Amino acid sequence: MNRPRKYAHILPTPARSGQSSSVSSAQPTPEDRVHGRSGPSIACLACRARKTKCDGGRPTCSNCTKRGKATCVYLDKHKSGSIAMELLGSLKTLPKHRALMLLNGLRAQGDLATVLSEFSDAEQAIEELDTSSSLFEAELMATSPNTYTILRPIDLSGPTESHVLHPTNTHPCFAHSSLSFHALVPRILIETDIDPSEAIQYCDDRLSDLRVDFWTDVFVPSDFIARAISLYINTDHPLLGLFDTDLFITSLVDMQTRFCSRFLFHSLMYLACQMYSAFDKNSMQYAEVFSQAAEELWENEADSCLAMAGAVLLSVSNLGRGKDHDAVLGYARYALEMGQRLGLLSVEPEGFPQPSFKTKEEERFNSYGAWGTFNWNVMISQFYRQPSLKGSGLRPMMPIPGDTDLPDPESNIFEDGDVIDRGVLGITFPALCKFWLITHGARWIHLPDPPPIPDPFFRMSVLEHKYRQLLAWVETLSPNLLRTEESPHHTIVFHIWLHTTILDILQPFIRTAPGERFQLETFSAPDRSPDAAYAASVNQLKRLIFEYRSRYSASTYSILWHSGLIYLANAMIKHTRDPEWRYYLYLCVYGYERLNRPYRISEIILQGLLAMTLKHTDISADEAQRLMAELKKRGLDQGDKPLEARVRATFMVDLDLALTDPHMASVENVAADFDYWALVQSVVQRDQMTE
Repeated sequence: MNRPRKYAHILPTPARSGQSSSVSSAQPTPEDRVHGRSGPSIACLACRARKTKCDGGRPTCSNCTKRGKATCVYLDKHKSGSIAMELLGSLKTLPKHRALMLLNGLRAQGDLATVLSEFSDAEQAIEELDTSSSLFEAELMATSPNTYTILRPIDLSGPTESHVLHPTNTHPCFAHSSLSFHALVPRILIETDIDPSEAIQYCDDRLSDLRVDFWTDVFVPSDFIARAISLYINTDHPLLGLFDTDLFITSLVDMQTRFCSRFLFHSLMYLACQMYSAFDKNSMQYAEVFSQAAEELWENEADSCLAMAGAVLLSVSNLGRGKDHDAVLGYARYALEMGQRLGLLSVEPEGFPQPSFKTKEEERFNSYGAWGTFNWNVMISQFYRQPSLKGSGLRPMMPIPGDTDLPDPESNIFEDGDVIDRGVLGITFPALCKFWLITHGARWIHLPDPPPIPDPFFRMSVLEHKYRQLLAWVETLSPNLLRTEESPHHTIVFHIWLHTTILDILQPFIRTAPGERFQLETFSAPDRSPDAAYAASVNQLKRLIFEYRSRYSASTYSILWHSGLIYLANAMIKHTRDPEWRYYLYLCVYGYERLNRPYRISEIILQGLLAMTLKHTDISADEAQRLMAELKKRGLDQGDKPLEARVRATFMVDLDLALTDPHMASVENVAADFDYWALVQSVVQRDQMTE
């Protein structure tokens, strides 16, 4: 039998002076307690998320005061527990795709109260979506919110008389305005009210010391050159990224040929003068002079990264001016071949050592040239479907410029200490390099090399893989590359390119016969078809084009975003069941009207789109002819010669027809049928009136 244990007696706490023993033993003073954790019992939500010590200050703790926040948010334990129970209940009862949306928000934000508040707003926005929205679109918004943002409905009933849907002889104002969902009118100033010298500021103060006579024999003021170059660098350069801006300007101002050349200078001025003509129509005469000089210099240009960049700029410029087929594709192909000879591009870059350079500056400059050349060629083959573009299997041997140089999104310093302008180089171009590299693998969906076209089921598997790869990659992007009201123009253009690429790879698999329809196997929505994915990206593209036309002056002098107009117009022409199809078609039509002065290619594209509209919709011949006459009256008409003799455009405009007959689907061939379809529509409508 075990004996009971003996425990020591616990004595009462000794009484303090002036205090009875019963009181001291029953109610110990704070000094008698064992001290635990010090500090406030409740930390604000911001400090909790950052896992930093909070002093509990009200209304703002010291940490949030330093970060510039006006107030802090505190939750007591009881309230936090109820929020956790609300979160758990939502996860149990929500449909799978909505639960995924909630979990994604929790992982990104970390704070329960904030996540539930934002999710409640998102749920309300989804409920407000057009009833025609599919379950698959809701799943995409839940699982890929960076690509498929939640789109709140906008009222399009009132703004039909706005400048966005009417032609104008006005010029863009550089002021950046915030988007109003109920006002489509962009920030525009009348021609007589704008002074280019005030609207276009130098992108670099060093341009004040520019001496033009060292680089060109063309008699032109240095101030004009500096502003034209600044316009290009601030607008198109973050998207093309053909050279390092700081190194280029250093050589340009110091009259050195290390990172600048006469050929590159004239090629750049050819494009810059076209852009500048949106402000001053007289600058177009300089564009032609610089074009001729650049082509003459090209004849004797040796292989170099400077020559590659200049050749790509000639390709871009010739596209906007409506030059012939070889002038656009030829220079793009020459740049690729030159990069291969220099060892900057290769068919199998992983198997060969990277080229070596004497300095970090030379390596960085050549990286921009290699990737800029690669990106432009992928864009041509993807958006313009040019079978004659050779060498498209080449890829850069160089590391992506800026990819490892900017480890901190808030930093603007390269690892070697060189300061860059985030507005010019930033993180947009490195992301675009990765974007075009991903899409490069899907080009053979339209351009098999070698033919024949692979089996449809195999193509569908590759399509879904590329689609998933794009969506997953976009979810990893820096917040600076996501769409917000403060996004710079090149971020919006990037998202336009993203959705036009998605539409492009989906194009062969939409509107197929019932027995040939596919499903996207890795998604869960019952309507997970290529048609539903296509419709979801069309909805995103609608909003992107709307935002870009309404908020960004660059929509009037940069040609790089116009592929979004072609893809959206095609979707509207082929889907007239959409009650807003006519509105968004006109949004595209007058988008080209805004580009009419800098880029005469606009006229023939408009004529092609209107020919397609006459062929596939109920638009009257009188309305189509009135639109063309109106646009020509506003400055599109270039003379009395036949249109096809003056402007060449061999890229695709009828994207459905391009799947079976790329030649007849080109802009110039579709535009040539405008009069024919106008006559057909007139006869049809006359017969309908007599019945």
